[in-house]
Amino acid sequence: MTSGPSQEPTLRGEQTVDAALVTVVLALFVASAFGLTELPGGETRWEPKEWKGVHDAAKALILPMLALRVGLALYRREGAHLGLRNRVWAAMALCWVGDIALTFSGDATFLIGLVSFLLGHVLFILALRQAYQLGSGPSAMWVRAVACGLLSVEGAGVVRALWEPAGDLGPAVAVYAFVITIMAIMSWFLAPGPGVRALRLGSTAFLASDMILAFGRFGEEPIAHGHLWVMATYIVAQWALAVGFTAVAARPIASRP
Repeated sequence: MTSGPSQEPTLRGEQTVDAALVTVVLALFVASAFGLTELPGGETRWEPKEWKGVHDAAKALILPMLALRVGLALYRREGAHLGLRNRVWAAMALCWVGDIALTFSGDATFLIGLVSFLLGHVLFILALRQAYQLGSGPSAMWVRAVACGLLSVEGAGVVRALWEPAGDLGPAVAVYAFVITIMAIMSWFLAPGPGVRALRLGSTAFLASDMILAFGRFGEEPIAHGHLWVMATYIVAQWALAVGFTAVAARPIASRP
């Protein structure tokens, strides 16, 4: 009797990536704790500057490592939906460009980062739509109604609060807030199933991270420990999305409706 390919080497690979990811995240937060001073307008000061190098290098490694984790988890997985995997990879790549852009200061690089993340969110929305199609129908009506109501009010409130402080970037911030809110709402439209809780966590944490970042940049005073909250929620978001989409893509074809 011939058995399928063993998943044990792949599992060991995932565990190795997870361990490396924890190390990278710890390096990022240690660098921030010892070297970062937050200033009004989203500006930062690093002393000594070597801490910024550690922070930026760690930040640049997070998404490639998560993309590798997704690939290892789905490698040789019978019935895996590789189209969904590729869409998630593309979304991660755009977010990675945004990560790199936001390591620099200035409105131009902020706008590049904003556009990169915006396009990444559009691809994540398409991936969530694909996950919806691969699932078993919508979530309960009351879940959809509550999520849509609360998240819409939150998104509208953020745009209203930041429109004037953002100045010329106000329209861009409004479009971005609309897209990330749609992404969060869509995650709550998914019926319970493999990976859905992680997708909801990831999308909602992404919304929180971006809103904290926006208020930190355009607010009059820096948010206390704002960078810590931005990066913590962002890392949780990207990790949860990677885990959630992996579970959806790995669901055997035979069990799909």
